[in-house]
Amino acid sequence: MEHFSLQVAQNAVITGLRTKVAASAPPIKDTPLIVALHGGSYSAHYYDVTPTYSAAPYSAFLRVPFIAINRPGYKDSTALPDAIPEESTFLQEEGRYLHNEILRAVWKAYAADYGASSIVILAHSLSVPMTIIAAALNATAPSPSSNEQSQNQEQGDEKVMGKKQETKAEQNAPAADRSKEQEETAKEIAKPYPLAGIILSGFGTTPNSPTMARVAPHIDHTAPSITFPTSLKDDLMLYPPSAGFTDPEVYKKTEALNTSAGMAEFGDAFGPWPTYWREKYAKHVTCPVMYTLVENDCFWMSTPEAIDDFAGAFESSVRVDKGVVFGAVHCLELCRAGRGWYARVFGWAVECGVAFGLRRK
Repeated sequence: MEHFSLQVAQNAVITGLRTKVAASAPPIKDTPLIVALHGGSYSAHYYDVTPTYSAAPYSAFLRVPFIAINRPGYKDSTALPDAIPEESTFLQEEGRYLHNEILRAVWKAYAADYGASSIVILAHSLSVPMTIIAAALNATAPSPSSNEQSQNQEQGDEKVMGKKQETKAEQNAPAADRSKEQEETAKEIAKPYPLAGIILSGFGTTPNSPTMARVAPHIDHTAPSITFPTSLKDDLMLYPPSAGFTDPEVYKKTEALNTSAGMAEFGDAFGPWPTYWREKYAKHVTCPVMYTLVENDCFWMSTPEAIDDFAGAFESSVRVDKGVVFGAVHCLELCRAGRGWYARVFGWAVECGVAFGLRRK
């Protein structure tokens, strides 16, 4: 993948990695753009570790573009302001920033080049909360004026889908039904970015207490950031080499993958987050959701009850897929089962992109 840097707000940039635009092959209709967000103490390179453990081969094979972002405050991406509004929390501000700035800028900068017609977000671990918040804000975003709607509809048709004539069935549909469908289509196209689905893994509702006890001594709640020992991360998130979950080549890269993480995101995730995420955000998400935990997650219990509890929060979503990846550890994309996971991610994203495109017709 190649490095990118994108201005998203005044004096603020987002950086990361992205797959190259195919030089010769024409774009495939209704292709999604996957925007990937890493977890705590990693970076965009989490999704491009080695030629085997990378999203790039799947992107090239299915011709689905892939962008991995360094979240705010990671690597050379601008951090969020230190001051958090009294009525808010760090994760809520991060989710709003993802919705209001990052995804809009990414869509505007790269969608046309890739020939993408929608976005599917891939979120791992501590990037799951901000993704849920952004998806809820996207679903409840106020519609712009009729003139703006008309302009967005025209631009969306010309850029992505091409001009389209009504089918005979659409022409013969009852006027009320056609009017409602057209109104819904206009609302979708008028969104600041077209969100076709979200893929969530590595985050849950029932913490794994023994792991939390092992991590606690390394956390200084008075410090602004924390850098976990690489050996501890490897032992917890990849399991020791003798366990066989992770290839030896990956352990050679983990020191370079390790980054410092802001304490504020940990403080919110294991503090206020459980008290507000369901009612304030998850219940308002309408796009498809795929939720997965792994059999051997160090941070979260992956019992059927725990998975049902999390997935059940998305009561307004048109589709919720849930499950467990067996033979996998917390850093799903880095372990041996990650190749199968990537195949599932890209296939599911294609389904969402096509379904989203058909709903917009």
